Amino acid sequence: MEYLRMAKKRKWHILFPALAVFVSVFWVVRGLPSTYVSTSFLTLTPPAISEKVAPSLTDDDLSNRLQAINQSVLSRTALEPMLQKFDLYADDRAAGVPVERIVDKMRDNVAVVPEKADNEKVVGFRISFRDPSPEKARNVTAELAKEYVTAQSVESKRSAETTREFINNQLSQAKTNLDAIEKQRLDIMANNVETLPESAQGLIAQLEGLRTREATISKDKESLLNERGRIQESIRAMNSQMRLIENFGENETKAAVQQAARIEDTPAYAELVKKRAETGARLERLRKQYREKHPEVIQAEAEIGKINEELEKLAKNTDIRVKQANQAGSRKAELQKQSLEIDKTKAEGQIAQIEQQLQAKDLDLTQNAGQIALLETKINSIPNVRVALEGITNQLDLAKSAYDELQKKFNNAQQQVERETNAQGESIRVVDPANLPATPENASKRPLFIAFGALAGLGLGLLFAAALEIPKIFTVQSIEDAKHYTGLPVLAAVPDLLSEKEITANYRSHLLKVAGGFVAAVLSIPVLVMVLHVSRIIERFS
Repeated sequence: MEYLRMAKKRKWHILFPALAVFVSVFWVVRGLPSTYVSTSFLTLTPPAISEKVAPSLTDDDLSNRLQAINQSVLSRTALEPMLQKFDLYADDRAAGVPVERIVDKMRDNVAVVPEKADNEKVVGFRISFRDPSPEKARNVTAELAKEYVTAQSVESKRSAETTREFINNQLSQAKTNLDAIEKQRLDIMANNVETLPESAQGLIAQLEGLRTREATISKDKESLLNERGRIQESIRAMNSQMRLIENFGENETKAAVQQAARIEDTPAYAELVKKRAETGARLERLRKQYREKHPEVIQAEAEIGKINEELEKLAKNTDIRVKQANQAGSRKAELQKQSLEIDKTKAEGQIAQIEQQLQAKDLDLTQNAGQIALLETKINSIPNVRVALEGITNQLDLAKSAYDELQKKFNNAQQQVERETNAQGESIRVVDPANLPATPENASKRPLFIAFGALAGLGLGLLFAAALEIPKIFTVQSIEDAKHYTGLPVLAAVPDLLSEKEITANYRSHLLKVAGGFVAAVLSIPVLVMVLHVSRIIERFS
């Protein structure tokens, strides 16, 4: 009774939050887009030939195969073309959402669920796709089923070819190993003729002679290396001299050019300048005495013009002198460089000859080392010829056995490749094509969401009312509370004595509070709707 009294007292605190949450959830659920799910069932088809020839995939084989196919079919490379082909998520693409996020969203709407038989063996799997358009859901599901069938065929063929290639590589290695062991056995048998015990002294004498020859060749090679180093140092010195000549020639040429370019330092230039100054002074005196058209004035002006022409000719001759000075300096430096180049070419020719001699010495050392190794092998194998032959024969038998086993595996792998190429092996086919959904997947969930919104709003209202009433539970609020907490009888109670004006004011205040709560609840509805849209809580569970 006490709780009912508190609920009745706080009915508006319970009703308004419940109403706001209920309306918000109802509004969001009503605006949810319909989601259609199209499903296609694919099954594992047994091989067209006997399982003794082509064994079926085990449960683990198919599970691993599905994982590999999923990575291929659900990759961005495979899903992105479908966005354009079926015009999926047009709003997101128009809004500029990155393609990666759109592909992830599409991948989340794809479901691949394996199905097992009573013996827990995987017999097939279902592919489904969710989309607001039933036609697009069906088309995408059909396309995905087609991609899975194609990918399985490609994956099976690739796996068979990879296995064949792997076994072929092992077979080649085994053949190489077998040939090497056979060659070793033949070498031991051929060398056995020359490695008899009575031949030991002669072989040791030959070995000592070869070691002496090796020391002589090494000493000659060292002398050639020293000579090559001396000549290379001489070439470096010549290169330094040529650089010095170039630098000195450039500086000398610049000085000669600068000297040739200064026409002011020539006697002819000084004489012409002096003569032009005297004529100019005479022209000024004549202009003061006569008019401009006087014969002497005209003659003086003509003389000045001739002098200026002489100066211009002298300047042109200066360009010729500069060019000649430049050519002379360059020719001198070039002659010196040509002399050093001749010496350098001779030195390089000597180095080339030394290099040829070094190569010949290296070849002699290599041949000598081969002969020494051959003699050492013969000497070391004299007491062990029979033991070596027995050991190499055992190795040869083991290598032949391994080669025969790998040859059988290779033949089986070759048959498997042929079966996959001819589509005779185990394959995946579509049993139930993608259906056209008629009812939205989330249609049945909408009443549940609305009911949940009503319950959530009611719970929020009760929580709000409890937060207001719990602090007052342990305080005296009525006559019954006084009797309960004191244990004494109540002799009399004085009711609230209010005037008509106070009663009217309290009633108006109560109405204003109720109206304010109603307005607050109404104003909170858009906020709650926005929060539900941003958080996408309902969409995630729909």
